[in-house]
Amino acid sequence: MSSFLQNYQRQAKIFIDLPSKGIFYNDTVLQDNKHDQIPVFGMNAVDEIMFKTPDALFTGEATVQVIKSCIPSILDPWQLVGFDIDYILIAIRIATYNDELAISSTCKECTTQNESVLSLTRLISNFQNYQVENSFNIKDLTFNLKPLTYKQMTDFAVENYQYERTILQIASDTNLSDEEKNKQTTDQYNKSNDLNLRVAISYIKNIANSTDSETNLESITNFIVNNDAEFYNELKSNIQKLSMQWELPNIDIDCGGEECTNTYSTKVDLDYSNFFGLKFLHSRNLIS
Repeated sequence: MSSFLQNYQRQAKIFIDLPSKGIFYNDTVLQDNKHDQIPVFGMNAVDEIMFKTPDALFTGEATVQVIKSCIPSILDPWQLVGFDIDYILIAIRIATYNDELAISSTCKECTTQNESVLSLTRLISNFQNYQVENSFNIKDLTFNLKPLTYKQMTDFAVENYQYERTILQIASDTNLSDEEKNKQTTDQYNKSNDLNLRVAISYIKNIANSTDSETNLESITNFIVNNDAEFYNELKSNIQKLSMQWELPNIDIDCGGEECTNTYSTKVDLDYSNFFGLKFLHSRNLIS
């Protein structure tokens, strides 16, 4: 026998269209491969706890589990691309609490701490105009780029953190000679440089000319590593341009200082642990 409490279960609060328009996914990622009018539920108590668990935040597991809970039609959040993740988490925040987000920022002119309210609905409206792919040419080759998946981004970030942590541990190890410290530190920097190369190459969807197209990662890697530096430098430059297009737009703030008339621009710091850690986010930080 069903309980009357079934009538009080979570209901979808909003419906969203993914900025990527689903072009990177199949039906193993999105139920029925549907990328528009996706129902979003508010978080439950377990979801809120997940965003307060440091290990789960660090590994990305918290984000994945909360997305599965709040948007059941997303079957594999690990395969979502980065700007879809940002869009989805803002939508979940709206569905759980409300459209308004209290923010705090500091005026560069007079150092006044300004408190204001950001409309998250207006913020996510910017996502609909994202350029989801990009390409550039060198000689007769066309490099077609794609965004990284959440799984790729998380794995790269964890690996980078491990290198940085190891370098700090080497520096503080009193049992190592200066020569050994330099040797081990250089080794970690070499690994970090290799990571940067792998990250850049991971953005390549394919390299094509007028007749052929190469998608094999090993072949593409060998081509970039063993060719003129202009290919790698051009690749990095175009990745930076594309990444800048995916950033959240700056917010204009009118300073409230008594004698200050400054209007300044500041970036939203989408730190998920702060974003969801408290029901009322009066201490939400912005990076100037």
